[in-house]
Amino acid sequence: MSHQLSIDQENYWYKHFLKAIIFFITSLVVLSLFRAFFLNYFSAGLNITPRDWLLALGVGVRVDAKWLSLALLPAFLVFIFSYWKPFFFKYSAVLAGIGLFGMVLLDTVNFGFFSFYKTPISPLVFGFFQDDTKAILQTLWQDWPVLSYLLVLCAGLALPFVAASVCFNRLKTNPRGCLLFLLGCVSILLFAFFIRGSIGKFPLRQEDFAVSKIQLVNASVPNGAAALYEATKAWRNFQIKGEPSQALTKFGYANIEEAKNDLAVRNNASTQLNFRPNVVFAVMESMSGDIFNSHDSLVNNTLGALDNALKDAVVFRKGVSIENGTFPSLEGLLFDTPISPISQSIYGRKELSFSQVRAFKEAGYRTIFLTGCPEPWRQINDTFKFYGFEEIYGQAAIGEKFPNAEKSPWGIGDKWMFKFAEDLLKEAEGTGRPVFIMMLSTTNHPPFKVPDGEKVSKVDLKKLPKIVNIEGSYEGNMELLLQTYQYAANSLGNFILDLKDKGWLQNTIVAATGDHNARMNYQSEGNWHHVYGVPVLFWLPDQQLKSSADSDRWVSHRDIIPTLLAMSTGKILGNEKGRNLFAKDIEEGAVSFIGWSGAGFVIGKPGMVTLNGKNLECYNWQDDKLIKADRCSKEQEKMGKEARAQRAISEYIVRKGLAE
Repeated sequence: MSHQLSIDQENYWYKHFLKAIIFFITSLVVLSLFRAFFLNYFSAGLNITPRDWLLALGVGVRVDAKWLSLALLPAFLVFIFSYWKPFFFKYSAVLAGIGLFGMVLLDTVNFGFFSFYKTPISPLVFGFFQDDTKAILQTLWQDWPVLSYLLVLCAGLALPFVAASVCFNRLKTNPRGCLLFLLGCVSILLFAFFIRGSIGKFPLRQEDFAVSKIQLVNASVPNGAAALYEATKAWRNFQIKGEPSQALTKFGYANIEEAKNDLAVRNNASTQLNFRPNVVFAVMESMSGDIFNSHDSLVNNTLGALDNALKDAVVFRKGVSIENGTFPSLEGLLFDTPISPISQSIYGRKELSFSQVRAFKEAGYRTIFLTGCPEPWRQINDTFKFYGFEEIYGQAAIGEKFPNAEKSPWGIGDKWMFKFAEDLLKEAEGTGRPVFIMMLSTTNHPPFKVPDGEKVSKVDLKKLPKIVNIEGSYEGNMELLLQTYQYAANSLGNFILDLKDKGWLQNTIVAATGDHNARMNYQSEGNWHHVYGVPVLFWLPDQQLKSSADSDRWVSHRDIIPTLLAMSTGKILGNEKGRNLFAKDIEEGAVSFIGWSGAGFVIGKPGMVTLNGKNLECYNWQDDKLIKADRCSKEQEKMGKEARAQRAISEYIVRKGLAE
């Protein structure tokens, strides 16, 4: 009788073993379907060859097998014990469900993350905890197709269980003890192999994700779990270890002098004004270059009062952001850093010598950071004082001055922020001490809502460039997105017009740009200048300087603070920094640190060059599209060489400063 019971138990365990195999294989199929959908959804218009598809899916299966094995490892170990104690079956099933849920959830998150940031999950994802988490959840609920995501999540979780159960009920087995022992050993070896992911010298690692020259194909290889692992590793390892010179060697330089030899020689003729002006720098939330350029006062009024204010401005329509998120862009502007986040790391309360704001303070300016966000956002009320800002004002201070102002999950309306700035400028007029005000607006951020019951003019989505996939863009109300854009631009425009009416523009320099592009879906390949496009605007007291600017050139976030410092204080930053846009004969090329290409890119009239360590990849203009070139032209090589040196030295300066 006991022998018969043992056979029944073995048969029962063997059927569950086969069920587990079906569960594992079906789970891999589900994860591969995620990858195939990812590629298909984001690749519209791209020439992705069958070979690219096969490579992405082939290496992707290895990535999925690795991370699925890790996720199911607790379930597998418990399942092994069920051979002797059958009640462990149910526990292994629960653990398997938890592991699969995590994998499918991370793939879903990775898809949503890529749709906005155009990169797999990165350290930016930890902003979920560093920002107002409640506000983020509210934004996700209102602006993302949460129900659709949940349906996909449930389907992905259910399919492996259904497949395993159906097959389990049809299995008829009669195994022997030695076979079961052999299967157990083989399964352990297979799990170890899957987790390693390779039989070569190295286990499966991030370097293996590069299977194609097309960035999107490479981005599809890591699943959500692999992307989160790399992001977590980068976030935790944000402690500058080793010599600062590592920033140089990865770009092919033996030392700092060798890198400096690749820098262009600049014309350092002074553009300083003959008086000490106030300086205002407004960083506008999601001020997209494409929405800015689609303005039509009659049918698509995206600018409001800013349209009239631009008559007195120098308008650079061909601008690119330094990074592709609010806080990375903000730190990039402040520190000229390709490494972020700094202020949310162990260096957050360190006096940073490379902060570009310090130059204003050293020149006698009253330095102020003003934002519509709550002051504790990303701990700016504590950390920014270490970087050269004497005063930090946010939602609480603005709300106290204007108690009737409406507050949103992300802060207070831009109109009130600019009114607060006007009061600060009025104080400066009275004291005679010049003021540097850096502002970060908040209104044009999901959940989109025009605050304070403000009326807005007509907008028309059809006026956006055809390369914008309107249906695949912001999942809420795209028309409302344009309306909040109009509100924010109108607030900036009224601020400028008020300064003009009061005569303050005669002694004030104002600059404005977007922190990054808006929440719109693009075909990225070949359209990076649109994906990362922002306007860069200047209002100057000196008419002669206005006429000297080449407003048709490509410019970058990196050029703004060097320009403001040169005009207001006469301070000339090093050749490794951004350019003074009003100097004569400045070198070609706007440099960005956005990392989709490896380490950033430079863009200008000769085309675009991506910075991948020692290698330069070049793209030529074909009308308004960037097409991969077989070889770089002399102009591109010159532009790329200069940009690579700037990129290497910028990181070297940051690493050296953090190590001090």
